[in-house]
Amino acid sequence: METEWVLGIAAGAIAAASGMKMANSRAKNKEQELKEQTIMNEFVAPFLPGVMGFYHLEALGKDPLSAIDCEKLVDGIFQQSLAEEYHRFDRHEALGQLQEVAQAAKNNQRDLLKFLFWYLDFSNTILKDVLAQSHPLLRETRLLEKQLAVWCICHEELQEDALASVSELIHHSSYFIDALKEMEVGVFRELMADDELRNERRGNFARIIFQAFEKQAQGEVELKAVEQFQEHYNKRYTHRNKGQIRF
Repeated sequence: METEWVLGIAAGAIAAASGMKMANSRAKNKEQELKEQTIMNEFVAPFLPGVMGFYHLEALGKDPLSAIDCEKLVDGIFQQSLAEEYHRFDRHEALGQLQEVAQAAKNNQRDLLKFLFWYLDFSNTILKDVLAQSHPLLRETRLLEKQLAVWCICHEELQEDALASVSELIHHSSYFIDALKEMEVGVFRELMADDELRNERRGNFARIIFQAFEKQAQGEVELKAVEQFQEHYNKRYTHRNKGQIRF
């Protein structure tokens, strides 16, 4: 019941937002406005509540990967993403990235996180045009996009020997919000789009996140997650440059 309640709140907020008139001050022609509003109604509003559930359930200490029907969510987003007219508004090739990983996303947590990242990356371009810049939904979706990238990259880095620590990151993502605010979304987009670059930088990237996490960690389980990461990092990167990643 709690999951349905949380998703209901998200759906209500997004439904209200989707009914708003275009609020961006930039001059746009009527045809573009109508097409963006159509994408909002067809692609953003129907699926965003489920995706935002990852934000709200995480804040409650729940496991969104288990609480949400991810296969149904992936199938719905994928089918709708095939609409040809959407590609005109796909500024960062997010739809292609999303479609490429869709099948694997049904059975693999890392690929699910990657899939949801690209859905939000595309959706945020629409929300930015449709909503007023001060709308709180924009702040939440931008933050969740960054969080999804963090969860995915850390999952990829730690999947062999410290995967349990990633669950703690998801449950306590508020611990490293300040670190995310210092990074532009383009940094996350670049890492998520380039496997080679991500493999090269993910160790130091995860270290930055866990350093921020450690400053707030208090409980035994949280501190154990930090310890697991440190053991992993020292074992894997003993003879490699441990300098902080440069963005």
